[in-house]
Amino acid sequence: MTDHVIRTIADRDRLVSFLAGLDLSKPRKIAITEIRSQRSDAQNRLLWMWNNAIQKHLADSFGQFASAQEWHEILVARLWPCEVRKVAMPGPAGGEFKVGRAKTSGFTQAQMAEYLDLLDRYCAEHLQLLLPQPEDLMLAIYGQRRRVA
Repeated sequence: MTDHVIRTIADRDRLVSFLAGLDLSKPRKIAITEIRSQRSDAQNRLLWMWNNAIQKHLADSFGQFASAQEWHEILVARLWPCEVRKVAMPGPAGGEFKVGRAKTSGFTQAQMAEYLDLLDRYCAEHLQLLLPQPEDLMLAIYGQRRRVA
């Protein structure tokens, strides 16, 4: 069986007709899942432009040296709460470790827009950094030029 996407009333009606014609003497399993729109390419480009700007700013202004990827890890962990669980390592050297962090690669477009807004505000309020807002990316992400409060 293949996956089918339902976008219109006609798609839904076609599925209902299909279901109505099924042979009920044989058990069937049906799964319906919502299609989650992944973050857009424009959002990803803006995120990494900002991560690089943050890395440069923190090195130049505060002498804090880490890669853009490392700052990304730190800022996602700080700004986007996720379930963190403890894992115990067996053996004599054992110990408990916290694991878990939200992965922006799995964010929907709405989640990514929210994260970008959080990141933009955090940088302005706590890092004394106004992040670049390129017109083409702002239009692609928000549909219009975003007004910063």
